[in-house]
Amino acid sequence: MRKRQIQLLKDLITIPSPSGFEDSMVTYITKEVSKYIPKRNIAIDKQKNLVVKIEGKYKKSIMTESHTDEIGFVIRNVDRSGFISLAYIGGGDTQLLTARHLNILTSKGIVNAVVNRKHAHLVNDEDDEKIDNIYDAQVDIGIRGRKHVLRKVSIGDPVVYQPYFRLLANDKNQGQYVCGYGFDDKCCCFMLLELIKEIAKLNRKPEYTLYFVFSSREEIGNPPIKTVRELKPELYIGADVTFATDYGDDNLEKEVGKCELGKGITLYKGTNMDSGTINLLTKISRQHKIKIQFQASTGREGYNADNVLHWCDRAVIVAPPLRCMHSPVETINLKDLQYGINLLKRFYFSRDISKHL
Repeated sequence: MRKRQIQLLKDLITIPSPSGFEDSMVTYITKEVSKYIPKRNIAIDKQKNLVVKIEGKYKKSIMTESHTDEIGFVIRNVDRSGFISLAYIGGGDTQLLTARHLNILTSKGIVNAVVNRKHAHLVNDEDDEKIDNIYDAQVDIGIRGRKHVLRKVSIGDPVVYQPYFRLLANDKNQGQYVCGYGFDDKCCCFMLLELIKEIAKLNRKPEYTLYFVFSSREEIGNPPIKTVRELKPELYIGADVTFATDYGDDNLEKEVGKCELGKGITLYKGTNMDSGTINLLTKISRQHKIKIQFQASTGREGYNADNVLHWCDRAVIVAPPLRCMHSPVETINLKDLQYGINLLKRFYFSRDISKHL
């Protein structure tokens, strides 16, 4: 990928956006799409769902959605000593918390914090330092005393891991690997932004009208149902990350199926996935030598698509593989994002869409 694209992805990753606090992310994305799309075709609702419209040849529409939020925390309490306790916004793994850098997002700006850990020389058993309950994580901003700490932060302030974006190894065959926190689902927001830009520059209409939706609060189970009901798309495409299984032990692959970084964008097949769309996407991938992978759908995969189907007859999931999901070392391969961009762009302009939608 070009330096501009990598910088765009880095910008998205480093903007904090825990569920319910996506304002900065929505502002940034709006500024980006406004470079290519008229303001009349950009809308933001009260829950910070951002909708971008691109007119097609026909009024029938396709909605492609990714979510702008990430897993985070909220300040639950400050004790008499000034130590902060947290609650999760969305799911999370407490074993990742010990000795971490955190950013507290206050109304006055970012307050840096750390999660304390006992001196290593005084730890006899590593299990003693495991955090089994989120409330046991002792968050420290340095100063002592509840009233002094509450001058800096407030109950209810959102908290995130310190933003992190790092380029890993680059190989001419395997591609560029990148790690950080928040690729779930900001790498798909990146894909949608690149699609909007490329389609706008083509200066020709896709087959159906396209709605690109950057949704809020996915990590706390709040799908954009109202948006789907209002737009009434013929097809919903959920763009969200999936489990890579090319690390860890063999049980990981047995649990969710083979899925490797750099080997292609992943399509879900099975329950609730529209077979006609999957077949067309597969045909397009073969015609244009775009790498794809498959994972099985049981109907409850934890995506917004699970709930959208009550209001839209057809849905598919298009997913870049991701290692170490919901951790500060999430890892992706940039080739997979490009495969996803190329596949969806070809799909939007395929005349075969009208045969089954």
